[in-house]
Amino acid sequence: MLTHRERILKTLAFERPDRVALLGGWVIDDRLQQTLAGCSEAEYWQNPQRWAVEAERALGVDGMIDLITPPAPGDYRLGLTRERFESYKERYRSPEDVLAFARSRPSADEAARAFDAKAWRETFRAEVLARQALMGDIVYLPTLWEVVHPRFEWYPEFGYENYLLFLKLYPEEADRLYASEVEVNRKKALAVLEVYRELDMVPLTLIGADITGKGGPVVSPAFLRECYFPHVRRALEPLVEAGVRTVWHSDGYIHPLVDDILACGVSGFQGFQEEYGVNIAEIARHRTVDGQKLVLFAGLSSADTLSQGSVEEVRRGIERIIDTLSGECALFILPGNNVLPDCPVENVVEMYWHAARYSRTHGWLEQ
Repeated sequence: MLTHRERILKTLAFERPDRVALLGGWVIDDRLQQTLAGCSEAEYWQNPQRWAVEAERALGVDGMIDLITPPAPGDYRLGLTRERFESYKERYRSPEDVLAFARSRPSADEAARAFDAKAWRETFRAEVLARQALMGDIVYLPTLWEVVHPRFEWYPEFGYENYLLFLKLYPEEADRLYASEVEVNRKKALAVLEVYRELDMVPLTLIGADITGKGGPVVSPAFLRECYFPHVRRALEPLVEAGVRTVWHSDGYIHPLVDDILACGVSGFQGFQEEYGVNIAEIARHRTVDGQKLVLFAGLSSADTLSQGSVEEVRRGIERIIDTLSGECALFILPGNNVLPDCPVENVVEMYWHAARYSRTHGWLEQ
């Protein structure tokens, strides 16, 4: 039997592993974690991180993209209250307020000169070592969205309406907002690469931003091509050139932007809200800028089958994903989004366990 690391590396090499690789880190409800880990509530709150890892271990995961524990019992929203979500109204009442913020930002060169890359690298390295120690033989695959590329999701700071109107009314200033971050993002990418090499980490990370909704891109693809994606490409360049696989997360209908995101050097995708018309088979037919098959993190949606379906529907859903993508990409099983309290624990278990069982016996990754 392969180790977790060997299974992940074989998958990334488009070789035949003994079963599909499983990823965890998105079960974020304390009660689900307790049930999966088999601990009491009292035991859990003595060391939540330990039991969050044990919950994922019970699912059989090979790697974890994150380690999320709630701040208090039942707080699966991770402290995001309505008051906190709407606090932007105290500072940003119009797109012009966002414009003023954008104009106050330092230039890319100024920001880069002020950035302490060495200190950031050491902080990142310490976090990796600490989390890997918690996870043991489970492989830690840091999620780096909007860390190694400019931030797009400014919604919490500015509010959706203020931000999107700013992008529409002031595209040149929006371009400067993204540009102000790009050299710091690039320095972070270089620091990440140094840590990956030093610690011999698996060259894989989840990045991205929610730039699409149910109906497609939240702003015009033309705007993104002119004002956002060039900065993403610049920031990611060190990781891309070094062969680190970057998987782009975005909720919503991603099809109109697939080619643009891949042109940034991205290796694949995660999200796949099929309830919005996303076609995973069609996405898998795309290739990276250097002609490779994609890396896809695919699984059942916790807004659909995982929360509302029967155990049998969960089985059929995961079988369909494996049958559709087997041999077409480097496939990793991961829920489409966070696993919340409304997901029956038996459905969560069945998605992972059946993926392992089914992939062992149904022509897994035959070329």
